[in-house]
Amino acid sequence: MKITRNDLYEHVKKYECATDFTGFLGFIDSPIREVSVIKMPKGRIRLKYIDVHNNIHRVDVGPGETEEIEFPC
Repeated sequence: MKITRNDLYEHVKKYECATDFTGFLGFIDSPIREVSVIKMPKGRIRLKYIDVHNNIHRVDVGPGETEEIEFPC
């Protein structure tokens, strides 16, 4: 699925202090597991996850980034 880096960033930030993660990344159409969210410098975040083929992926996103990416890869 195509999504801008900023849209993905904003979606993840909505859950920053959440205790209920119902719906978190529920919009994607591919199964992924072991999702980690890592805070990075300059307000960016890194999503690290494992896909159905046991490949590890990392996606760095930040506020205001307009590049459209395929997520999950």
